[in-house]
Amino acid sequence: MSSPNTVFMPSYVSPSPSGSFRRLTGGIRYDFELSLRLEEEGMRVTRFDLETLPRHAKRLRFPAGPLLWKAAGAPPDVLITDLGTSTLTLGLQDRCVRAGSLAVLVCHHFRGHLERGPFRKLLHHWCEKRIVAGAGLIVANSPYTRRVLEGMGRKPSDIVTALPGLCVPTAERPAFRDEPRSILLVGNLEKRKGVLDAVRALDGSGLRKAVLTVVGGDDLEPDYARRVRRLVKRLGLDGRVLLRGRLDDRELRAAYDDADVFLLPSRWEGYGMAIAEAMAAGLPVVSTTAGAIPDLVTHGESGLLAEPGDWETAGSHLRRLFTDPDLRLKLAGNALKKAGGFPGWRESMGAVFLRIQERLARLSKN
Repeated sequence: MSSPNTVFMPSYVSPSPSGSFRRLTGGIRYDFELSLRLEEEGMRVTRFDLETLPRHAKRLRFPAGPLLWKAAGAPPDVLITDLGTSTLTLGLQDRCVRAGSLAVLVCHHFRGHLERGPFRKLLHHWCEKRIVAGAGLIVANSPYTRRVLEGMGRKPSDIVTALPGLCVPTAERPAFRDEPRSILLVGNLEKRKGVLDAVRALDGSGLRKAVLTVVGGDDLEPDYARRVRRLVKRLGLDGRVLLRGRLDDRELRAAYDDADVFLLPSRWEGYGMAIAEAMAAGLPVVSTTAGAIPDLVTHGESGLLAEPGDWETAGSHLRRLFTDPDLRLKLAGNALKKAGGFPGWRESMGAVFLRIQERLARLSKN
């Protein structure tokens, strides 16, 4: 009997993530679900939590390839890296490929253009291009991400598209109340999620009784989180912007159930898991045209979109939904209908496993 394939996965998923499940959101949840499916299929997965790297590596995004290579022990059959951690894992991919490993790259979104300062932008762009070029198999989380990868020169046969699975059950009916009051935003307090734009949109909407609930951590970009709190205070919105931090699955489900409209003025999304969850909850969506969002939300059909950073238009969209019940019900119904076709984790991650198996079989023949 052959021994199971070994997988080394450096990410922000700890070796025993059940105790910190509240951290598993977005791309981190995606990586975790993939590791679970590979284990279910008999692979031996070693997770390395990048949070345990030395402080200077995490803070400066300094390449830690040699440390990760040492942590892997023997070269794995499969290396799985996340494009979002490319500056940290730089060099590890090359080492594994030289040792005969299959390098699998999970691509959620591209961070280069979101970084502050020309040096950090150039570093991320260079790392992203190098790692995309060196991967043996690339996992794209959306058709949009796939198109970007193909535009970078990767062949379609080297890419498998696997949408994130839904983390919430699909609602039985669209969310609708005669007197809407609650706006929900699910996203960490970071620039990419446009939380400052959301606060400004609420203030500019003219909806004096509306309450914005923000669900997400504040530890990824502490300076930005402080700016959000200062803006809330300066605009006098202390009682109308509720920063609830991270919630577990049960609490998050309750937050969706209590909401009337979902707002996410994101500056970039490779897919938009929170948007997909909101649609499954039967909520009308107000978001932006950034990244893959228009693939999820059709303007005027399942939601209303503005350009990234255009909080004035986002605010007017909120006002339209709160004052036009027919439009609100139409968008909510269409969002729920589209969400009925979204895959589950088992289906999506199963497709990735099959492609990994195909590539391993090809490597063994060469």
